[in-house]
Amino acid sequence: MLAFVSYAVKMPGRVGAVAGVTFTQLVRMRTFAVLAVFALGFLSLQFIPYQQNLGIEYQGLGELQLIRDVAMGCMRLFSMLFCVAATSLLLPRDSEDRILYTILSKPVPRFDYLTGKALGVLGVLGVMLLVMDGLMVGLLQLRGAEITRQLQETLAMRNLSEQEMLPYLQQVAETSSAAASQWNLLISFFAYAVLTTFTLVISCFTSGTLVSMVFALGGYFIGSFREQLFELIRSVSGWGSTTSTGLQWSEHIFSLMLPDFSLFSLSENSEAISGMSAQLVGELSLIAAGYMLLHLLLGAWILSHKEY
Repeated sequence: MLAFVSYAVKMPGRVGAVAGVTFTQLVRMRTFAVLAVFALGFLSLQFIPYQQNLGIEYQGLGELQLIRDVAMGCMRLFSMLFCVAATSLLLPRDSEDRILYTILSKPVPRFDYLTGKALGVLGVLGVMLLVMDGLMVGLLQLRGAEITRQLQETLAMRNLSEQEMLPYLQQVAETSSAAASQWNLLISFFAYAVLTTFTLVISCFTSGTLVSMVFALGGYFIGSFREQLFELIRSVSGWGSTTSTGLQWSEHIFSLMLPDFSLFSLSENSEAISGMSAQLVGELSLIAAGYMLLHLLLGAWILSHKEY
């Protein structure tokens, strides 16, 4: 009991130290340079010629929708690639630089080491997402204000009263709002946290960075379409709606080993986003925490049985 208390007391310090070193290591790798590319590409969206002959009720809405969709797509793609690439590099680089031997030869448990690595990656990713999200929200507000002004001038030329203008202006305000995107980005961050620890586990038993990246990306895409894969297996095997006991156990084992990333994929127009509640966010965060804990424990077990 005293040993467990001592471990629990010292664990935050060890994890924080490893996370800080990992954060600094990733910053020195100039990962933040991606933000400059994202910012330049994202800001150029406002100079794209948009179709303006759709009718007054749609004026500017396509531009705002395109800005949000492109920004969210870029953030998701970048986050997925960053989690896989950065995490796959950590253990091989620590091994090449002999840092891993120094750390593990000291009283640093494998679990604390892997937890610190994961938190370091997520810390860098969180900062990047905050900056990119700020750019998206800022540009949406600027363009929304400009489109609102232009729309008011157009409606005034058609002699519409303020009451008659209100529905059109509200539509622009709703389209320029990024509230749904914030919820979506938070839920997606849970998926990237699970992907980070999943990639860490793969890095513990693979021999190269490229191999880890291929397996992690493959696992992410398979996990995103896991239910469709099960349905395909049932249809091919001929079981249909009746599932055999062997197939059920196979699905349970597969589900335990490979995270269900589709749980964190919510459309911004879905009822789940519009009716988002603290309970749903809490449930998804617990699911993500469960996956992460399982991955970290498995990775620590692999490291404890691996010779360096």
